[in-house]
Amino acid sequence: MMHIEKLQKLRVLLMIVAGMILVLVLRLGWMQLIEGPQYKEFAESNRIRKIASPAPRGIIYDRHGAVLVSNRPSFAVSIIPSEYTRAVEATPVLAGITGVPAAEIESSLERNRAMPYSPIRLKRDADEVMITKIQERKNDLPGVIIEAVPVRHYLYNELAAQVLGYVGNISEEEYGEYKQQGYGPNELIGKSGLEKEWEQVLRGREGGRAVEVNVQGEEVNMLGEEAATPGEAIVTTLDANLQKAAEESLAAQVERSRKSGAPAQGGCVVVLNVQNGEVLAMASYPAFNPNLFTDGISYQEWERLATDVRNPLANKVIQNAYPPGSVFKIVTAAAALDTGQTKADEVFIDKGVYIYHGWSFYGWDIKGLGKLDIVGAIAWSSDPVFYELGRRLGVDRLADYARTFGFGQTTGIKLAGEVQGVVPTVAWKEERFQQPWYEGETLIAAIGQGYYLATPLQQAMLLMAVANRGVMYRPQLVKQVLAQDGSVAQEFPAEILRTVYLQPAHWELIRQGLQQVTAGGTGAAVFRDFQPTVAGKSGSAETGKGTTHSWFACYAPADRPEIAVAVLVEEGGEGSVAAAPVVREVLQAYFKAAKP
Repeated sequence: MMHIEKLQKLRVLLMIVAGMILVLVLRLGWMQLIEGPQYKEFAESNRIRKIASPAPRGIIYDRHGAVLVSNRPSFAVSIIPSEYTRAVEATPVLAGITGVPAAEIESSLERNRAMPYSPIRLKRDADEVMITKIQERKNDLPGVIIEAVPVRHYLYNELAAQVLGYVGNISEEEYGEYKQQGYGPNELIGKSGLEKEWEQVLRGREGGRAVEVNVQGEEVNMLGEEAATPGEAIVTTLDANLQKAAEESLAAQVERSRKSGAPAQGGCVVVLNVQNGEVLAMASYPAFNPNLFTDGISYQEWERLATDVRNPLANKVIQNAYPPGSVFKIVTAAAALDTGQTKADEVFIDKGVYIYHGWSFYGWDIKGLGKLDIVGAIAWSSDPVFYELGRRLGVDRLADYARTFGFGQTTGIKLAGEVQGVVPTVAWKEERFQQPWYEGETLIAAIGQGYYLATPLQQAMLLMAVANRGVMYRPQLVKQVLAQDGSVAQEFPAEILRTVYLQPAHWELIRQGLQQVTAGGTGAAVFRDFQPTVAGKSGSAETGKGTTHSWFACYAPADRPEIAVAVLVEEGGEGSVAAAPVVREVLQAYFKAAKP
């Protein structure tokens, strides 16, 4: 009996052992047949490293072929997550060398968890000292490598900064969108200006190379390489020399205004080719240096720019709207003439004050300008005359003409952030403030004050309309896109945005008034001796805090217009004092360059 029991126990034991062997054989077979490719891939990935080669972004040129933005070679400190095996010990060391906070390094690793073999560019544009320290601590920093990468280079620092824009790393919020377009989490993208607006053109196609590495992560053999394809170049409409002249003149005038007692903060200049809408210059002051962003701007530097009350990051030509002031009297004059509210032979008397229902509305010259027709009213910027024209027109009819000239709507320039401005009406005020419109507000609106707001670009477009007797071209900043071989891949012909229809005689009255502004009116002190003849309009727009913005907008030559210019000096005082001198210097630079 005992013998039988022993045999049964032995049989059970053998069955258990056989079962275990069977399970082991099946598992080994599964690993070899089914999971084998995965283990092989894992082993290969530890032996073979695929390193992405970033593509240089496309070059940005001015209209004459001068390089405004290019790329320069540099080195980046990068991490390969799969080889960064001692993160706890290595991260504090790496943070100390690169200056990148440990928390940011950890965040980058977490963000790139799905791509363990793709390098994370932690510090771009690393200097020689940093690279040396990395090499010296190589054994303490497994998975940390030095890569050669192109860095964006803005050749003239602050020149046209708000137009050109800058590049930066994709943020976590942006990556969700850009991932769908084939971007990696470590790529640079355009953040503002042309860099952002033309991202898909300027961005190149990333290349890469496959290399064999040893157990220390050192490259021992090149297995294959695909060259990166640079982005396409764009040729802008900007004239670098004219842009420089505009920026220097504007900056100098702001400082002069401040020294004379005006609280001038900044300003902007825009120059348009009235024959096709090309933007020849677009300047905002103060500006910033886009090169600050090539390595990832520091928090302190970003705070300094973002909190500066002068708003250096803004393109004030399109992103800020201001009361248009007396430049808007051009619209009021056009509306009054076109609707028959005044005629060429009507004579007004400017007594320095306009009385309306017992209220006194003063002109800029309280002694009065005397007898004026519509041409003289434009030339001398008579507030009382335009108060009367505003009363005759009414706010809603005035608004219709303002919109006809493009106010209250964007121009469609291919640049992010353009604002519409404000064209007030009775309904607009009711909706916005739940208040009725008062007739006295119409008088103020007729001289470009009150609720009216316009961008400097809209003011320049207004002068383009007069210069062209109604034809307004869409403003554009890019002439061409160039392929890799330098051939023209795309061209952008002039596009008529709108046409304002007035009787030819009415256009001539307005043009005569603008010519007289510089010949003997409010702009004569600056332009009387200037050649060629300029047709323009000054403006001093109240800010609502006891100061005035300084405006001057014009076109030249008066008889055969080529360009329109609008200048705004924020809180600079009278337009003929602060803005007009900037316009004169910009015109001098343009016509000097135009001479053979």
